[in-house]
Amino acid sequence: METSTRIPVPGTYNFRDVGGLPAAAGRVREGVLFRSDGLHRLGDTGRDELRRLGVGIIIDLRDQNESRAMPDDLDGLDVEVLQLPVFEGSGASQGAGGISLDALYERIVTQHASVVVSALREIASAGDRSVVVHCTAGKDRTGIVVALALLAVGVDHQAVVDDYARTEANLAGEWLEEMVALIGRYGVPDTPELRVLMGGSPPEALEGVIDTVERMHGSVREYLLASGLSLADLSALERLLVEPDA
Repeated sequence: METSTRIPVPGTYNFRDVGGLPAAAGRVREGVLFRSDGLHRLGDTGRDELRRLGVGIIIDLRDQNESRAMPDDLDGLDVEVLQLPVFEGSGASQGAGGISLDALYERIVTQHASVVVSALREIASAGDRSVVVHCTAGKDRTGIVVALALLAVGVDHQAVVDDYARTEANLAGEWLEEMVALIGRYGVPDTPELRVLMGGSPPEALEGVIDTVERMHGSVREYLLASGLSLADLSALERLLVEPDA
């Protein structure tokens, strides 16, 4: 199944365009919705790449402490930044208390649905500006928000899951080792469970939260409507993201 391709934006490891994924009515438009890990190391060349990509809106799902520790490097860019913290701290910091990806994702869709809705409403109203959704890894908070946006507009279920699963390979190596060392300075031991939480994207984790949403609401669309997104918002999101078959 086709997945989004990593774009080598300097200073990032997991910057991708979800364009090209198959949807019921066509395909996702390219150059409209991007997903990424942190943007704190862009530098001049990274910022130039965002300009080239036409990025005009950045949705930052991190909390204030994360943003202060690793502020987005956006000086000189004509962008609107919307901070929508999904919860306090990254998935890795949540893991210090022994939480699993399954529990983390269920928390996002049950306790922070209003943030998900706000993010999707912002994407839907982007107009001709490209949108980047990001957090620290571009995996958990970003992964859930982007997956729900794609499923809401009829993107193929397996394509969404496969796209989520692709993240793990992008984060392996330098990014993951640096994050393991960073959190280790706070006394968190390096364990296989921690590495999955920080850098893993097992398909079953996303499948599990989709199952939860569908069990509780019938579909992702009904979940979003129950959480405050309007039918007009959903229609706008679909018009923006999906390029109909000719």
